[in-house]
Amino acid sequence: MRILIVGGGIAGLAMARALELQGVSAELIEHRADVAQGGTGLYLPGNAARALQALGLLDSIAALAMPIATQRILDSRGRPLSVTRTEDVWSSCGPCMALPRAALHRALRDSLGNTGLRFGTSITAIEPLGATSLATFSDGTVGEYDLVIGADGVNSQVRQNLFPAVRPSYTGNLCWRFITKDIVGVEGWTVMLADGMSLLAIPIGNDEVYVYADMAVGESQLLGKLPDLPHEALLAAFAAPLAPLVAQQPDHTQVHVSPIEQVVMQEWVKGNRVLIGDAAHASSPSMAEGAGMAMEDALVLAAALASASSISEALAEYTRQRKPRVDWVQRQCVARDKMRRLPGWGRAMLLKLAGNRLYKRSYTPLTRPL
Repeated sequence: MRILIVGGGIAGLAMARALELQGVSAELIEHRADVAQGGTGLYLPGNAARALQALGLLDSIAALAMPIATQRILDSRGRPLSVTRTEDVWSSCGPCMALPRAALHRALRDSLGNTGLRFGTSITAIEPLGATSLATFSDGTVGEYDLVIGADGVNSQVRQNLFPAVRPSYTGNLCWRFITKDIVGVEGWTVMLADGMSLLAIPIGNDEVYVYADMAVGESQLLGKLPDLPHEALLAAFAAPLAPLVAQQPDHTQVHVSPIEQVVMQEWVKGNRVLIGDAAHASSPSMAEGAGMAMEDALVLAAALASASSISEALAEYTRQRKPRVDWVQRQCVARDKMRRLPGWGRAMLLKLAGNRLYKRSYTPLTRPL
């Protein structure tokens, strides 16, 4: 079976790894050059740990990651609203962990043995050719494949080719992300909420912390250059324990800024071409399920390809298994984002009275086996 994976991020590399575990080799292309990946931090809930276990990588990742035993929600002055013990929800799956995104990317890539990797190469066209597809690449070469898997992220070129009417939609929030020294001793996953803003910090090891801030910003304000980290607004909105991470941020810190977008679509399959990960179902980060959903997609699709009598049957089974789970995550992301936009007093009351119940309600369906 000739398989092309488009995209060398977490989704694409997990797809290649899952296929290799089924005894299938693929070709993978990535538009970026073959250089060490940067990025910021990554939080992995328990279902992502279970996916890593199925990929044969949990032990190596756990050795690099920080275990996250609690998730704390504070108001803008640092007063506690809710505290959740992650083991209470995820004990049947695996530990919640946090680590640099680059570490997971490197572990996935290093796990590959038979996948053909081509960097600095993008796809320019995909044309149906009977039961196969003809792919044209940016270097002028072409290839014929039995299956093309689009794992190329929220701005997927494969999705644009297959479903040109589908576009990422802006969720209303702009986010800033960076890694810095943990000068405040962050305990577990800790977020502070203010009106229209949030500030999150997660320890990722080596005395470093991943910091994420977001703010409600009108779509009309996104035209032109994206704004730098709004230090003054964040420092005016938030106090200790997390504000010092912004106030004392070193000048050389690399801050990643981006609008938060989602991709909602009913079909992920067209002929012998299929989307996985953010290319198919990018969501708000409020559930922290981007990497987990991508790895689950890869495992389910690889298993379906190994057991089905045809590619079309495998793709139908992949959709049948994955769509309800992904739809649940996307609905929960929308609901959790709406909760964060409640007036301060309403948000505080809801989280104090029902924070743990809301957490369990959101995540318990994801503890069920794939």
